[in-house]
Amino acid sequence: MYFSIIVPVYNVEKYLSECIDSILCQTFTDFELILVDDGSKDESGKICDQYAEKDNRIKVIHKKNGGQSSARNCGVEESSGKYIVFLDSDDFISEDTFLQEIKDKSADNDVVVYGYRKYYDDNRVKEVPQPTVTTTEKNEFSRQLVVGDAFYCSCWSKSIKASLLKDNNIFFDESLRCEDMDWYYSVVLVAEEYDVINKPFVNYRQRENSVTSAFNKKSITDFIITIDKWYSKFMNIDDEHFRTTMLSSLAKLYCNLIISYSRNAKFLKEEKKQIFSFKPLLKYNLNPRTRIIGKCSKFFGLNITCKLLKIIDKIR
Repeated sequence: MYFSIIVPVYNVEKYLSECIDSILCQTFTDFELILVDDGSKDESGKICDQYAEKDNRIKVIHKKNGGQSSARNCGVEESSGKYIVFLDSDDFISEDTFLQEIKDKSADNDVVVYGYRKYYDDNRVKEVPQPTVTTTEKNEFSRQLVVGDAFYCSCWSKSIKASLLKDNNIFFDESLRCEDMDWYYSVVLVAEEYDVINKPFVNYRQRENSVTSAFNKKSITDFIITIDKWYSKFMNIDDEHFRTTMLSSLAKLYCNLIISYSRNAKFLKEEKKQIFSFKPLLKYNLNPRTRIIGKCSKFFGLNITCKLLKIIDKIR
C-alpha cells in the first residue's frame, strides 16, 4: 500500500461526498482511504458506510467524539500505507493526478509539500502563496518557504512518510486547538529529505462555523502555549542557519497571533502580557509580514501596532 489518506469526519454531510469523490477519482489507485467518523450526529457516518460498501479501498472507523486530533491519530494508528496524506472532510482535491504527482516526487522523501487555495461556499477562490523552492536540502528548503511566505504548518498540505511519524511517536496533541502547528514542528525536527510540488492541490473550504474559523479564548491560549514551547526549543538549535529559519517561521505565526489579539483584545486582557512578551521573536524577520509588523512595533510599540492592525482589518 503506497498511500493512506486519512479524513476525520464530523457533521459534514453537506460536503463529505465532494471530498470523498475527489479522492476516489485519482488516477493513481494504490491507496486506502480511512474515514474516521468522530461521533457525527448528522448523516456523515451513514455516508461513509455507503461509500465503503461500494469501494473496498475505503475503511470506516466509527468512534466516540474526541475531536479532530483524536480522529487523525486514530487514522494514523490504523494506517498501512508507506505515505500518509491528510485531508479535512469539508475540503477536496482539485486534480485527479494529485496522488500520482506526489508519488513521482516522493522518491523516499520524508516530506512532500504542496499548495492550496481558499475556497468559499459561493464558489469564490482566493489564491495563496504557493510553495516554490530551488533546493531539497533540509535547511535551505525550509528557509525558502519562509521567505516566500509559504511555510505552512497545516498537515493537509503535505505528504509524510508513515515510518517517520510512527518511529518518532509523532501524533497530534489532542489537548490543543492549534494542533497542526505543534505537530508539524515535531516533524521538521526529525525529517531530512524534502521535495515540493508548486500546485494548489487542496481546496481549503472557508466556512463561517468551521473549527478553524471559529474564535474562542482557548484557541488563543493554545496558540500562546505552542509558541512558548517552540520558541524555547528553537533557541536551543545548534545550527545557526536552521535556528534562524525556524525562529523566523515561528515569528510569522506570532504575527498571526498579534492579528488575532488585535481583533479580540477586549477578551484577552489576561493574556496580553504573555502575548507581548514574545516581541523579541520579531527580529527573526525572513518573512515579509514579520518585517512589516516588526518595523511598526519598533517605531510605534505593540499597543499602537495592534490598534493599527484592527483599523486595517476593518477597512479590508
